[in-house]
Amino acid sequence: MELAKRKFLNFVKYTKKDYEVNWHHELLASYLDRFASGDIKKLMVFMPPQHGKSELTSRRLPAYLLGKNPKLKVVGCSYSSDLAKSFNRDVQRIIDEQDYKDVFPQTRLNESNVKTVSGSYLRNADIFETIEHRGFYKSVGVGGSLTGTSVDIAIIDDPVKDAIEGNSLTDQARKWEWYTNVLLTRLHNDSQQLITMTRWHKEDLCGKILQRMPEGWEVLRLEAIKQNETHEADMREYGEALWEAKHSKKKIMSIAKANPNTFNALYQGDPKPSKTMQYCSTFSYPKHVKKIEYVEGSPLHYTVDFNTQPYMSGLIIQLEYIKDGFWNGFEEYWQVNIIDQLPLKSPNNNAKSLGSFFEAKYPQIQTGFFLYGDASGNYNTGISTSSSSLKTKTLFDDLLQGLSKSAKLNVQKRIPNKNPSYRSIGQGMLGRRVFINDLFNGNMPVRILINPNCTELLSDLEECTQDMNGKIAKPKNKEGFEPRGHFLQALEYFLCHPKALGYLAKIKK
Repeated sequence: MELAKRKFLNFVKYTKKDYEVNWHHELLASYLDRFASGDIKKLMVFMPPQHGKSELTSRRLPAYLLGKNPKLKVVGCSYSSDLAKSFNRDVQRIIDEQDYKDVFPQTRLNESNVKTVSGSYLRNADIFETIEHRGFYKSVGVGGSLTGTSVDIAIIDDPVKDAIEGNSLTDQARKWEWYTNVLLTRLHNDSQQLITMTRWHKEDLCGKILQRMPEGWEVLRLEAIKQNETHEADMREYGEALWEAKHSKKKIMSIAKANPNTFNALYQGDPKPSKTMQYCSTFSYPKHVKKIEYVEGSPLHYTVDFNTQPYMSGLIIQLEYIKDGFWNGFEEYWQVNIIDQLPLKSPNNNAKSLGSFFEAKYPQIQTGFFLYGDASGNYNTGISTSSSSLKTKTLFDDLLQGLSKSAKLNVQKRIPNKNPSYRSIGQGMLGRRVFINDLFNGNMPVRILINPNCTELLSDLEECTQDMNGKIAKPKNKEGFEPRGHFLQALEYFLCHPKALGYLAKIKK
């Protein structure tokens, strides 16, 4: 009982004897302990469905908070008033149980259902009050009124009903208006917010909050199948399920195969654009992502994009020609092993650092390597990193200055005088986007494998869309720079070069 008062997970196990604890529950509970203590003021939780997040955040946590402080004014919100009321009733049931009363005897509710009786402590599906303390838990559907309610703790659980709502611009605007004009106006300086939701769209409620008012928010995101390093405590190998005993990798990947959008949104917490808008629509995580190592003796191909924000971009690739093999119907084919990435942030976001960091990690380039990149790197006088007059050098000559003498002497530059256009790579050749999608789709004798540590490239492949002209759409964020697309462009410079794989783009007549 004493431990249940002190630690949230102990409270959960004490009041729910059949609760099965996986490591991710322990991690979430540690965040909720910090939330309960006030160390975290604003928290977002993105976890797959049926993995226990609502049990902890929307049922057990409100009861625990009111147990520790029965004067708290808590509001629980969801996409509908019915769902919000169901959470309300669940919290009441927990508080009514004897185990809870043993731990927090000072937190009591009215024995009877009371809706409007004057002088009585309220208890119904909309609101219940704590006896003698006048704390309360109030349930409201997102879009509902909170007039006259001062809120200490706001808990929002799934403000979006489904994919139709999540992808509706009208509904996105409606949720945002409610959040900014209703909920935020009921908070005070010491108020706390907790949001857990399915990320259906980049512009959903959490997306807008993180874009427009990100200050103070902590985000816990755990993927159903580990594809990225989302948290330092997630010790899973890439490709492992979050809770294999309950939701196996086989089951989840069957969903991924049937509906990639549902998989990305519900299970990975990372909504992606529809395949019709995706720039590299034939990229597939199960097909193209594999843990691969550097092959001793195989030449290195280094392809770069000189963009200073959010980083300078460098991809390290090895290219192998496979004979007497068999892949996708081809007995002979090129295998592209993308083994590493260098996203160099400030103060190392310059071309010279792209050279020096590359050699520091791969000193074998002193005997030679191939260099690819943007044709403009031959001519630019520098790209401004801010509105000031400061310039960051972004020439290939600057990159070479970062290399040792031997590496500089042995580099084989494959820098075009002009970049291949998006509509074509050259006369009588496939368009740039069409060619890359053919490569990823396996329509040509090329197999592309990407090391899972190349997280920035993988994000580009999954998130970058095309504009009306078939180019990579790279919208700027509120800081004025393009957050995505730079590693994808670096990959294009390599794939499209005629001495790499670009020769395969020639249209047969």
